[in-house]
Amino acid sequence: MWFAIFSILFYLISALMIAPLLNSSDNEKRRPKKTLFFLTALLAVVFHLVSLYPALQELAIERKFSLVEISSLMSVNIAILAILAMLVVNSMWFLLPIVFSFSIFNVILATFIPSYMIQLLNQDLAMLFHIGLSIFTYAVCFIAMLYAIQIAWIDRTLKAKKTAFSPVMPSLITVERHFFRLFAAAEFLLTLTLISGTYHSMNALTAENIHKGVLSLFAWIVFGVALFGHWRLGWRGKRMIIYAISGIILLTIAYFGSRLM
Repeated sequence: MWFAIFSILFYLISALMIAPLLNSSDNEKRRPKKTLFFLTALLAVVFHLVSLYPALQELAIERKFSLVEISSLMSVNIAILAILAMLVVNSMWFLLPIVFSFSIFNVILATFIPSYMIQLLNQDLAMLFHIGLSIFTYAVCFIAMLYAIQIAWIDRTLKAKKTAFSPVMPSLITVERHFFRLFAAAEFLLTLTLISGTYHSMNALTAENIHKGVLSLFAWIVFGVALFGHWRLGWRGKRMIIYAISGIILLTIAYFGSRLM
């Protein structure tokens, strides 16, 4: 368990180090930080691999591998490839937070979720699909919100004309384009999640499921209004940020609110 905890810690440190690296305009000053970032990311991957060692042993002996363990192994391989590609491809910097978030999620799932629950999920593939889709949808929506905040930060910095940008920092237009594509993908995934959730709620109609469904529907409406406003009315800037943050707040309450009450 400690290897998994250290892996999560170093993944988080690596992700938090990316922002100041991108904001540095002096390549010489940026190089030591880049080296430190590479070391922390490498440690995260090493601890992740060590935490998977028991699962790899089980695979070698019993030739059994759960879906969660497969997902965790995939995530660590993706992280390794992304870290290596980062050394030669500047645009990879902006994908690393997504890659690290995916790895953190898989480490948590493989380490802290009880084995009996994983076995139940493996027996009910439809429920496993719905849970996986819900988590992935929330992650995409959350990343879209982070893009919205990044747009606001870049726009404010450009207007202030005080900060020199690094050559690897994308333009405001590029970030906006990525944001709206991701926002549209989040709305599409949320639509699929609502359809899947409706099917499961009909089989288990509880107050918790109704709570999740209603708030998720409100978030879907908020995202839909924002997309319609952008495509038809040209909405952008602060208004889109407000809609993005409002939608993710509704989804957060929907997914986690019932567990806190």
